Amino acid sequence: MAAAWLCTGRTAACTAAPFGRSLQKELWTRPWRREAARLPWIAGSWQCLQSQIQRAHGARSYLRRPREPSVCLSHLAPAAVVQQKAVRGRTEEFKLVYRFPGIKYCRMLSRLKLLQTATSMIMLPPICYLYLQGQVSQNILLYTTGIAVFAGAMLYGMSYFFRRVIGFIYLSETGQTVRVAHLTFWGRRNDIYCPIETVVTLDEVGDSKDELLHQFKRYNSTDTLYFTIKYGQIVDRQKFTQIFGEFV
Repeated sequence: MAAAWLCTGRTAACTAAPFGRSLQKELWTRPWRREAARLPWIAGSWQCLQSQIQRAHGARSYLRRPREPSVCLSHLAPAAVVQQKAVRGRTEEFKLVYRFPGIKYCRMLSRLKLLQTATSMIMLPPICYLYLQGQVSQNILLYTTGIAVFAGAMLYGMSYFFRRVIGFIYLSETGQTVRVAHLTFWGRRNDIYCPIETVVTLDEVGDSKDELLHQFKRYNSTDTLYFTIKYGQIVDRQKFTQIFGEFV
């Protein structure tokens, strides 16, 4: 029994020694295997990153590339071309051709009329309330209402005229764009840009030189503005003739 037990112990010891060496070898080589397994993953990630960078550079170069105008632009309507020329004219230098000194008085009257109309409208509700309370007579109510209605009608009539009076006319240095300055409903300045070929000459309009007010018309618009030569000043007669032509 002792001999058998000794043989079994030797066999186990002999078997454990190679097993320990193989285990130690496996532990030493396993990290290298892990690093070797990581290398393809890192290489694949680097290639993916390079492809993304190349795509980003390609997109940037495409955005920076000047785009050619579409062929459909040549078939746009004439109104769109005129509008494009008018917007382009805002960046040009302009020379004064005509001015109306009385435009500042028109502006002052327009704002005073606005103030008067606003004051009349504000006073009307309190007068109506006092009339309902029996504190004012009917004559005062009718008088206040008449003033408010008359002020509103006068404001409409005066603003209709003041908004169509031209204060200044300019011509660009290239001679292609006309700029016209007039008043708005609130008494502020508004500039209109139009190509010179859209301005109707005075001969076509039918105005003579002796008339008090002359019409400023355009082929691409139905709005009519007015200017006066009798009370206005032609600063540059040559450019004025270039815009409106010779007239009798």
